[in-house]
Amino acid sequence: MTPPVPRILTSEEAPLWDRNSFTPESWTQTLSTNDVTEIIDALTVAQHRLAGRDLVTDRAVSRDDFPLTSLAPRLEAMAAEVANGRGFAVLRGLPVGRLTEPQNVLLLRGLATYLGPIATQSRDRQLVRHVRATGHRLGDAFVRGHQTSERLWFHTDGADAAVLLCRAASATGGLSRLASAATVHNAMLHHSPPWTAELYRRFHFHMAGGNVPGLPPTFISPVFSLHDGRFSTRYVRHTLLQTPKVTGVPLPKEALAAFDLLEELADELSIDMELRPGDLQIVNNHTVLHSRTSYTDPPPPAQGRHLMRSWITFPHYRGRRAAPVDEYLRFGWLTDDHQRELSASWTKPEAPTSGATR
Repeated sequence: MTPPVPRILTSEEAPLWDRNSFTPESWTQTLSTNDVTEIIDALTVAQHRLAGRDLVTDRAVSRDDFPLTSLAPRLEAMAAEVANGRGFAVLRGLPVGRLTEPQNVLLLRGLATYLGPIATQSRDRQLVRHVRATGHRLGDAFVRGHQTSERLWFHTDGADAAVLLCRAASATGGLSRLASAATVHNAMLHHSPPWTAELYRRFHFHMAGGNVPGLPPTFISPVFSLHDGRFSTRYVRHTLLQTPKVTGVPLPKEALAAFDLLEELADELSIDMELRPGDLQIVNNHTVLHSRTSYTDPPPPAQGRHLMRSWITFPHYRGRRAAPVDEYLRFGWLTDDHQRELSASWTKPEAPTSGATR
């Protein structure tokens, strides 16, 4: 399939910004003592109403279970900024140090009810994942980036947005890095129109063992998409590099060159932020590329870097990308039924035929 001829994106199609566009104060909201008291009161209600429930897999958590009054409109405004504005926001000062791990899971689930419907992060329907080093390393097809302490390439997560709650920081490193995908796209187009066009082709994304046994181990989607006046990106370099192992077809040299250029420019254009314990970060997965620097945990018995992650859906984002798989992925991991449906039209990638030129 011939990719479209890319053009410069406008701010009507996606947020355009770089590292000089904002100050930390513009993206951070800090909680007051009264705000924290309201949250603790909501947690007390939630612990009573949700006692005995598995909040890692149970979707049925509502605002009634976690009642907030003054904070509710502020959380909704943050979600709107992430969905329709610059694409990211941070809430600072959550009382994570006073809470147990299960209470922090409850805190994340409660706050998420004010941001958007919860999305799944794995085939077994997990709604909360722990982001911490497990001793595994990238390169294993079944290891995901949140399980390592390595530097992560710029990427997007699943669903429409990712929500991270920082419970403990690392000893060194672990900076969160964000870049406007549209700004990176436009910079790529200036450097190399052919390599930019390459990312509008359909790619196979490895599902890291999350596929139904016997069904295709990849889903197919472009990295860059411009559909109905909205730009969107889906990019997970680690996953893309794993696909030749399961398809038997190497990636084109043009694609590898495009990945390198994207990483180089995202690095130049990104903003850095240090997530502190008690920070809640929300990032748009259509319009913002994010990465993390490598980190080192403090020696025991100190707790290592630990974040909790949920994915959410923005209901008004329906039709953001063109293909059925793109719509399904807005709600998180592909369900077994969706995988069966998509398998009927799945095809292996075509073998590359040319070299990489700018």
